[in-house]
Amino acid sequence: MYKVLYCFLILFLGINHVAAANFKFDYEHFNYLESDNGSLKLIKKLLEDGKSEEALEKLYKYIEEVKITKENKKVIEAKILLADIYRENGDYKKSTSIFNEVIPLISDDLRNLEYVFFKKGGNFQRDSQIDSAKVFYEKAVEVGEKVVDNEDLKAKLYSNLSGIFYLNGDYDSAIKYFKIAANFQKILGNKDIEAGILNNIGSVYYMQGKYTNALETFQKAFDLVGFGQEDLQKQTRNKSYINMAYAYSKLKDYKKAFEYQDKYFSLNDSLQKELKYKEIAVIQSEYNLEKKEKEKEIEKAKRKDAEYLTFGLSIAVIILLLGVYFLHKLYKLNKRNHVLQINQEQLLSQNKIEKIKTDNQSKILAATLDGRLEERKKIANVLHDNVSALLSATNLHLYASKKKLKENVPTEIEKAQQILDEASEQIRDLSHNLISSVLVKFGLSVAVQDLCEKSSNSSISLICISKDIGRFSENFEIKMFNIINECVNNILKHSKAKKGIISLEQLDANLIINVSDNGVGFDAKGISGKAGIGLNQVKARIKVLYGTIEVNSSKEGTQIFISVPIEN
Repeated sequence: MYKVLYCFLILFLGINHVAAANFKFDYEHFNYLESDNGSLKLIKKLLEDGKSEEALEKLYKYIEEVKITKENKKVIEAKILLADIYRENGDYKKSTSIFNEVIPLISDDLRNLEYVFFKKGGNFQRDSQIDSAKVFYEKAVEVGEKVVDNEDLKAKLYSNLSGIFYLNGDYDSAIKYFKIAANFQKILGNKDIEAGILNNIGSVYYMQGKYTNALETFQKAFDLVGFGQEDLQKQTRNKSYINMAYAYSKLKDYKKAFEYQDKYFSLNDSLQKELKYKEIAVIQSEYNLEKKEKEKEIEKAKRKDAEYLTFGLSIAVIILLLGVYFLHKLYKLNKRNHVLQINQEQLLSQNKIEKIKTDNQSKILAATLDGRLEERKKIANVLHDNVSALLSATNLHLYASKKKLKENVPTEIEKAQQILDEASEQIRDLSHNLISSVLVKFGLSVAVQDLCEKSSNSSISLICISKDIGRFSENFEIKMFNIINECVNNILKHSKAKKGIISLEQLDANLIINVSDNGVGFDAKGISGKAGIGLNQVKARIKVLYGTIEVNSSKEGTQIFISVPIEN
């Protein structure tokens, strides 16, 4: 029983993120405004051929021409195409500005208005302005209620809107709109896409702890794709297997959970094998093409050229055979290593199972033992960009609610804050063991700049100032980033500040860090309990690094000075 239970515990993070990965926005995949206009078709052809500058020049010229002739329909079509071009090139503000010019021209054309609102929402979504994206998606929904048919656009619109509700933690609304999106895909006959949306719904149920509902929904997704052999069907079926395995494990049906886990591993191995076979087929196809060309050369070449050709073909065959042989060996080795890894993890679990007191400790241990670098990067991004921010925002909302309720605070709010505090602590502990992809690729300075940009919002602005900061050893950069991250979290959660500044400077062999904010401050000497855990952890880390830290706090704000010897 312990072996089966642990097998699913090590899958916790992997399965959870398989489900989360289903949430895909469709704003870049929809364009029904296909025009019969010959000029626009020519411009689109230039874009397809990579001649962007020539296409833009012709498009601007065309817009001026149709403005003079007052052909509003052509103006609308051309400007929408122009907005699409800017959007695809990453200039979302320019694209949105052009859509704003189009809206007054189509105020009575509800079908096109629904489409433009959808596009604007997509621009804001791409630009990470979630609240603005939600506003325009909802406008598109409101207009779309007056538009007959147009199911394809509505399906993508509701799917995008559901994803935003999910990111904002409004799971009930997310489920509601996902169901609407799934119904439109059902009307359109897109069973594979409908199954993907059902997997999303099941994942949200799972996040709510409604494991029975989640399991039923995952089963519906599986029933839609069945045992279809198309790539998308196989991938959806594979996600359903792993999702169902995890749902069964939460329902304590470990036999069923192990059964679907086994199906997942089998199908996943098969998909990997098919991918390798496809790669081999490409090599074989290229080889056959090369062989035909060389056969033509043989007919015209002399005997000496023919000998060289024969030699070349022999080498190609040998390389191909060696490639197939090594691919086969690599596949078997990976499979053997996977089995050995599972056996090792099970053995470690049996030795330490008595020491694990809570489920969360088990999950952290399982995640640490699982330890794949790629999974660490994915998990770190999700924890950093989404979960921690959502928990902090939720805690702030609960705190605001307590302030309004004053003495009539329900016990549920207190418990909810306790749960959020516990979840935040667990996430923070887990994230300290993970590696930031920005930190690894670009170094400490860029990672802190990225942290400030992502943590800034309408309530607080965080600024990073760095001077003479190069690259240090990876372990040192990770330690210092965790320290700075803890300081930023304290500003966001406790300071009530409007502005924060993080400055980095390298002086001789020391890294100097200054963290300041204009918040309410705190008693640096008297802080204790849960409120002081984060700061105490920072002090402990700096002490281990033989560094120094000074904390000054008053009603005007807080300043933290840190000096640490640089590790090479």
